[in-house]
Amino acid sequence: MPLNRRRYCLGMAAGLCGTAQGQAAAVQIAVDSQNPPFMYQAKGEGVPRGVYPVLLRAVFKQLGEPLQLLPMPWARALGGLDRAEHGVGGLYANRERLAKFDYGQPILTETVRVYAQRGRLKQFNGLDDLRGLRVGVLRGWSYGDEFDAARKAGQLKVEDVTDDRANFGKLERDFLDVVLSVEQTGEQVMASGEFPSVRVMPNPLTENPAYVAFHKSRQQQGLLARIDEVVAQLRRSGEHARLVAQGLKD
Repeated sequence: MPLNRRRYCLGMAAGLCGTAQGQAAAVQIAVDSQNPPFMYQAKGEGVPRGVYPVLLRAVFKQLGEPLQLLPMPWARALGGLDRAEHGVGGLYANRERLAKFDYGQPILTETVRVYAQRGRLKQFNGLDDLRGLRVGVLRGWSYGDEFDAARKAGQLKVEDVTDDRANFGKLERDFLDVVLSVEQTGEQVMASGEFPSVRVMPNPLTENPAYVAFHKSRQQQGLLARIDEVVAQLRRSGEHARLVAQGLKD
């Protein structure tokens, strides 16, 4: 190759390299692809939808930071978080997770409710009322330290599936005694009319704050603090409530 041409090519390569280096890498955050209306991937679409994607896009737009949302099954999202491959949005906290991951402030609080066949569960006042029952949950989810401890001790007969509709179907067919579901998701499933024998219990199981989290090795405390500031601003302005409502209809 002639010397002048070689210099030109090397200059072009250096310029391209500088351009690439000047662009901030997108922050990668995984979300559940199967948990409507909070976070999901519609069939045939590559873009995740729901409450958490709507909130996270708004937050990162305000931050001026590029964001890449990664929709995937929840168990795979948690596995990637554990390997420090990406962050996760919409994650509950428990003692085990707090030891490994950095959290900011909650971006949303979810109410987990108990669903049962009519006449099957007379009352629900707390976890003791679920002992000995067949309980349907979502695979990879934590339902709070108390529930997780009771499950680990074998005090609950827990069955895992990948989405709420499958759990409600098992409940309707008498393969489960109760199902645990986030309130808005349960309302959406019940509104379909496909599960006429199911009712929601008046008292919730728990109120679960949900967070953005990163593996401690990623050292993202600074980013989490900036996310906290934006979420607080959105709450004060009323925009947070509007975004949640938008996400529920997404």
